[in-house]
Amino acid sequence: MIKENITVSSGEKENAVKSHISEIECIHERTVEAEYCACTHVGLKRKKNDDFYLALTSDGAAVPGKVTSRPGNMPVNVLGAMFAVADGMGGHPAGDVAARIACNTFRDTYYELSGCRKLLYSIVGMVFPPLACRFMMTRMERAMERAHEEICRHECNHEKCQGLGTTLSVLVTLGRLAIIAHVGDSRIYRLREERFELLTLDHTFVQDLVDMGEMTRKQADESPMRHVLMQALGQGFDEVFSWCGMIKKGDQFLICSDGLNDMVSDQKISEVMSGAESQEQRCRELVKLALEAGGKDNITLLIVEPC
Repeated sequence: MIKENITVSSGEKENAVKSHISEIECIHERTVEAEYCACTHVGLKRKKNDDFYLALTSDGAAVPGKVTSRPGNMPVNVLGAMFAVADGMGGHPAGDVAARIACNTFRDTYYELSGCRKLLYSIVGMVFPPLACRFMMTRMERAMERAHEEICRHECNHEKCQGLGTTLSVLVTLGRLAIIAHVGDSRIYRLREERFELLTLDHTFVQDLVDMGEMTRKQADESPMRHVLMQALGQGFDEVFSWCGMIKKGDQFLICSDGLNDMVSDQKISEVMSGAESQEQRCRELVKLALEAGGKDNITLLIVEPC
């Protein structure tokens, strides 16, 4: 599974950046659960945006380009607020369709809960945080599997959608808990005080080589094979990467497609995230840096600061 890579000339890049910066689409919201900002841009070379993001809180749900009211049957107060980024595989047919199906199916499956289970999860979440971690990770893993199945089903029923695939990285915040489910090479970072760290694991060929000691991190970041995915929804995956941890006051989470981290170094991202600017300014600055670096892919990011 190879995500298409495109070369951009310096002249094209300079002119395109100036005309595209004003087209950055952002949403900035402060809710009961979190302050968050979401930005997306098609980039400088793609014809369409195959990324999709989702931010669902008790106050509302955001999707690219607009804010819609939250469906009333989703127990956000019991199962937590949800923030997700999916990156449909560029160069493949209907990558945007795969990304949208992944986010929507994951959301609907995760929040599917009967009345008795709502009460049980509510009690567990308040009294037994470690047990809540296991419960939530299991729900998220099942939701990821269902999203994969739904993409495969859509592909079978639509001849023009052969080869559907997408990444999906999801963060759920429930009280002081942060829970992650992830497949692919989109990423989730956390900035805690002055420490900026990657919480997810890239499901790529070069990451496998790094894990085996056959390649350094620097070599992996510079390798022409870094876009080769080993796992993706719709294409097949061995297991869901899951993680659970406690939230500390001031923690910020960044969820992004590789259109950001492939263009902007972790060091530079950390510097912007630590800046004194508003959350929306940080979002826009990160997209701008990705465009200035070449904007070879769609760029989508969510910055989340739990309340």
